[in-house]
Amino acid sequence: MTEQLVSVVTWIFFASNMGRIFAYLPQILAASRCENGATAVSRITWGYFAVAHCTGSLYGFVVLHDNVMAIVFLGNFIACCTLVGIVTWKKMQLRHRGKPQRQPTAG
Repeated sequence: MTEQLVSVVTWIFFASNMGRIFAYLPQILAASRCENGATAVSRITWGYFAVAHCTGSLYGFVVLHDNVMAIVFLGNFIACCTLVGIVTWKKMQLRHRGKPQRQPTAG
């Protein structure tokens, strides 16, 4: 491969993956505004994406010694974890709201 091709592919990888970090924002905002416990968002799917991004980041740091690649994957990992955290929090809120409140007893 020529250096020019490697450079072009590297920039395409960088731009598309940095854009993906920002593409998570609408999903994060939608989940945080959701009043039904964000039931339409799968924590298993997004958790798996987080694990995949974490391994990509580790691969970049440890194997390739490519800090740019590693940081891009780390950003995607953080975005996925943020979404999983928000959805978990929302589901806990919904569960808590669904339970009847204890009434204090006269005593």
